Amino acid sequence: MARYYSFFMVLAVSLFAFPGTLPAKDMVLKKPPASLDKLYPPQSKEPQFIQQMHKMSGSFGGVFVNMKEGDWENAEKKAQAFVEAYEETSKMVPEWKDYFDLKAVKEFAAAVPSRDPAKIGKASGPVGKTCGKCHGEQTVAVWTRYHWPKVDQIKMVDPVTDKELTYGKFMHEISGTFKGVTVNFGEGQYDRSSKALRDFKKRYMELKSTCSKCHTNDAVKEFFVGQPIAEAFDNLARELTAAKPNPGNFWKNVGTIGKLGCKQCHLTHRSYAIIQETWEEE
Repeated sequence: MARYYSFFMVLAVSLFAFPGTLPAKDMVLKKPPASLDKLYPPQSKEPQFIQQMHKMSGSFGGVFVNMKEGDWENAEKKAQAFVEAYEETSKMVPEWKDYFDLKAVKEFAAAVPSRDPAKIGKASGPVGKTCGKCHGEQTVAVWTRYHWPKVDQIKMVDPVTDKELTYGKFMHEISGTFKGVTVNFGEGQYDRSSKALRDFKKRYMELKSTCSKCHTNDAVKEFFVGQPIAEAFDNLARELTAAKPNPGNFWKNVGTIGKLGCKQCHLTHRSYAIIQETWEEE
């Protein structure tokens, strides 16, 4: 029993080593090498590199699944499949060749026929370490460049001016009308604030159609432009047409839009967009 407990502890370390972590001081987000571009759309029809990652992960993990089930014949097959997939991957991105340790992988595969869980677990350690290092240093950059949609490719019609704008310029217009609402309110210019609110609402609610360019699930769009936001706009409109607007109610509803809408969306999307923009400027 102790033997198998030790094996599963090593297995857990090996499997969870794949994602990889780095000390904060060592985290540097670099643009992936150009040679990786050919392995992802639009240069490649399929995302070949991530497919290869799944191939490696499936065969490596398959060894341990089969071991746990006592299916040693398939465990050996999975080990050989992992060696082949690992060798293929090591040639795909020349700039990343130092992340691969073919000797360690072959030693791992050679250990599987021994049917000794402790020996196999020990041999898997150096393999997981190499994978973890690459993942720790490159995963965020790869996902940002190849898996996160680029907002600069989105264009939309401004419902206030009827002009076609890029996503970035449209967000600038939204920000401007938002400031028009709050600045004028602070100055006691309630008519001007009310006019800015109408434009702000038109632009903000237009984001529902913008979200549809990536999200086909209505529930996702409702998260940022849902009922609480619509109610906050209605409350602001009522407050601005009141005989004596209540500052507490006004700022409470402004906060609802800012926190549930703008901030939540920015927390989800903005960091990726900033990184992409920075790389494009290089």
